[in-house]
Amino acid sequence: MKRVSTKAMLVLTAAMTALAGCGSENEGQSGQSPGPTGAEQNVYKEKYDPPVTITTVWGIDPALKFKNGETIENNVVTRWALETLGINVKTLWSVTDTNGAFATKLRLAMSSGQDMPDVVTVGKDDPQLVQSLIDSGIFQEVGPLFDKYASEKWKKAMALDPTVWDQYTKDGKRMGIPVLDYAYNHDYLLWIRQDWLDKLGLQGPKTLADLEAVMEAFKTRNPDGLKPEEVIPLSIGFKSSMNTWMGDPSWVFGAFGTIPQQWNKGADGKLEYGSVNANMKPGLQKLSEWYAKGYIPKEAALWDENKTAEPAVAGKAGIIPGPYWMSGWPLTDTLKNVSHAVWKPYPIPTGPDGKAARHGTNFTNGVTLINKNMKHPEALFTYQNYLFEHLADPQPGGVFDIGLFKGYDYDLDANGQPVYLDKIPGGEVNVMRYFLIRDGARIPDAQMKALLNLAEGKEPKTRLEKEVKNNYGPETPAAAKVLMSQKDISWPNLFNGPATPTMKTRMDYLTKIESQTLNEIIYGKQPLDAFDKFVSTWKSSGGDAITQEVNAWYDSVKK
Repeated sequence: MKRVSTKAMLVLTAAMTALAGCGSENEGQSGQSPGPTGAEQNVYKEKYDPPVTITTVWGIDPALKFKNGETIENNVVTRWALETLGINVKTLWSVTDTNGAFATKLRLAMSSGQDMPDVVTVGKDDPQLVQSLIDSGIFQEVGPLFDKYASEKWKKAMALDPTVWDQYTKDGKRMGIPVLDYAYNHDYLLWIRQDWLDKLGLQGPKTLADLEAVMEAFKTRNPDGLKPEEVIPLSIGFKSSMNTWMGDPSWVFGAFGTIPQQWNKGADGKLEYGSVNANMKPGLQKLSEWYAKGYIPKEAALWDENKTAEPAVAGKAGIIPGPYWMSGWPLTDTLKNVSHAVWKPYPIPTGPDGKAARHGTNFTNGVTLINKNMKHPEALFTYQNYLFEHLADPQPGGVFDIGLFKGYDYDLDANGQPVYLDKIPGGEVNVMRYFLIRDGARIPDAQMKALLNLAEGKEPKTRLEKEVKNNYGPETPAAAKVLMSQKDISWPNLFNGPATPTMKTRMDYLTKIESQTLNEIIYGKQPLDAFDKFVSTWKSSGGDAITQEVNAWYDSVKK
């Protein structure tokens, strides 16, 4: 144990040296506070002495666990911030975030004149709440603060996708700091039963025509002896959406030049709603043919994302579209039912004109707003700069190399080697969710780079490389390589602002007639030409107005 103690001292010494050196270019920078008085001078520091306070509020995931009697208000991370950075994170209030409780409480606090936090982070799924907070006048423009205080590593991470600022920009001003997430998390590829391909002597499909031949063979000459009516060659569902995170058919339309249920750039450079693009028709025709031939589930219109995984896990499906990480979940569970099953990743097939497209994942997971009256707004950057330097892509020997906090997300065994998960006394807790900003700090392409290193056969050295090797399925690195071989076919949704005025009054109706028409065409209950009538109705019933409003927003954020 003496050897371990000595090693720990060396790591601590190295960490302190690194801390003293990192971000020195900002050390001693000063400027007038952007607060309403402009009287207080704020000086960026690596550590504050005496400590400064940042107030915040929390919506706590009901699945989040604590140990050692801790709470979101007082825990290992709040102690770390105080001891390492001289920052006291003070909670004004917290609420278990079920049924929108956090958004409700935050709106109530704002409307009733309660004290508002210095810093608040809101998830990407509530743009209306974000917009109301920005419009309240309580929170300040963050662009100049970011330009002045953010570290180079943080700025480079943000620059990987300049559009991340768009939805938080108002009148040309950046009003919220995007919370970065890992890139490509929900970009699609095809997972195919390789053992079925091998037994049938088939190659992976490169085109939709190839895919049809594979689906026909899976159904009529099934290698596991399944009867045709027992097999689902392609497991998809579109109850929730034609464009979601697993098991949807958006890439089928991509083979003809559009992605439905999102806003894409049209030939004229303006944004258009993908579901009313004329290239939807051949995609609908193709899906209708596949439905008639039994290639897709009879209940596809009733299946959500999770339901599409069930026949795959049961060993009854041959193909399922989804993210690169699916070999870890849910596809590893297939082995519980079919011990010889082997899933392999394949690229998105091309259409008759060589086109391929899939929906792309935005690089953000929310936004952080800063109160106009915050006394030390630069302290938030002290906090986040440290995390981008040491946590976002931790290198061997760094502060967070083997884990964040001993006894929480890792421990050391009798030989001084790190252990994880159930080997930690009292069990693991997700301390990453204790940080002031969700998941601490992420560089969008860091995880993908780690996976590609593993795909090249390199031994895992960094913490990220070790995490993806240990926590993701065995085919994940290979899937990442397949995904990135088609990097240019990802189409992210180009409208990510708040609901426009006409959306608020008409979008529910437009979504209803869209879903009904597309489903009935696929099911053969309406002819293909019903699509043209739907487009006409969509445009005249508010769609044209929405398109104008969406483009007005797009033009405003591109100024």
